[in-house]
Amino acid sequence: MTLDRDPDAQSADIPMPAPLHLWRDERPLPDWVQQLAEEFDVDELADVIIGRCLSIAFPNQAHDDEFRGYLTASIRANARCLRSVIAGELVLEDVYLEQVLSFAKVQAQLRIPQKAMQRSYRVSFFTMWEAWSAHLRQVIAERDIDRDEAALAQQLLTQTILGYQDFVASQVAETYTRDYEALNRSRAHMRRGMVRDILRDEGGVLSASDAAILSYDLTSRHIAVLLPTVAEGAATQLAVGLRAAVSCQHSLVYPLTLSSTVVWLGRIGEWKRTVLEALDAVLVEAGVPATVGDSHAGIDGFRATLAEALDAERIRAAWDRPSAPSVVHHRDVGLEILLMRDPSQARQFVERELGALAGDTVEAARLRETLEASFRFGSHVAAAEHLQLHEHTVRNRLHKAEELLGHSLSERRTELQVAARLMRLLQGVERG
Repeated sequence: MTLDRDPDAQSADIPMPAPLHLWRDERPLPDWVQQLAEEFDVDELADVIIGRCLSIAFPNQAHDDEFRGYLTASIRANARCLRSVIAGELVLEDVYLEQVLSFAKVQAQLRIPQKAMQRSYRVSFFTMWEAWSAHLRQVIAERDIDRDEAALAQQLLTQTILGYQDFVASQVAETYTRDYEALNRSRAHMRRGMVRDILRDEGGVLSASDAAILSYDLTSRHIAVLLPTVAEGAATQLAVGLRAAVSCQHSLVYPLTLSSTVVWLGRIGEWKRTVLEALDAVLVEAGVPATVGDSHAGIDGFRATLAEALDAERIRAAWDRPSAPSVVHHRDVGLEILLMRDPSQARQFVERELGALAGDTVEAARLRETLEASFRFGSHVAAAEHLQLHEHTVRNRLHKAEELLGHSLSERRTELQVAARLMRLLQGVERG
């Protein structure tokens, strides 16, 4: 998404706005003000701006690492460029910020409202002015600068920052608007807009032309395959293999963030276990984590299966490693989803039921693993085979677990089984 362009050739395809000269005072900044720019820590300032922009302008993207990377690169480039202008190393007319304009393209792609983008720039430049003014005041006090000279320096610094702000914000607005309008005209982004409206229950009945653009039958039985680490391009390629493996009639790819995607697969018939196993095999072979919603029919089912995949993803992401499966189905973690809605209550339940077995020790973990295998497979022999242990070792461990619990395993079998399943999730949440 970077703009592979020669700064000297930028006017060939995108005319950049000329700086506005809003003030009559065109005197340059005093030499001592330009020199103080050399000692100004712009990276520390950039960290402050990043935090403010994420909390104020982009709260919904705060946990998207890729978005944060673009934002960070944009803000750091902006802050360093402003320092060069203040230091007299660069004139405003020569300012061209490739990373800043690239970030504008990213925002357009993600359909971030322009008001959020504009707010981020107001926050950024206010923070810059605030920091530079404080730095200037400190130097004025330390050097006992004459009052009139100090007032002039503050005036010219403010003019420089505000002039820079207007020039950069105008470039960004033009880039954002151009790319946003181009995306609106493209078939892929029209499809994204339709999906977004459907998920918000704002789409209504699709017209024949809209249905043709969507190219996905909303009346079929859907499953949503959430790919939390796969970007849209790679997910589109993977969807071809998924569709072939399960012989489904329809597929639809939709990016949730820059680095996560959902693939809906639609069939006329039921989603049988053998079909889902074929789906899992493709995902495992591809080596990507995934969560799968249950099958549901119609437009309500289209929304429901994604909601289930999102719920299952919270469990998969919290699952303690290395025991976590790479592919998780909603139907298999319904109990965990229900009980993990309140992690604090879940932790109290686990500690109450497991007692000493809830400890963060190698022995406790070994006993929990044996306990869970015994419940899961129903016999010492099967549990021993799964754990690759001798049957007597399994018996000894289960006996030790009973001693620590203070009662037989059969006395609270269901509670112990649930607590052991929750324990691995709580460890993943607390370590993550």
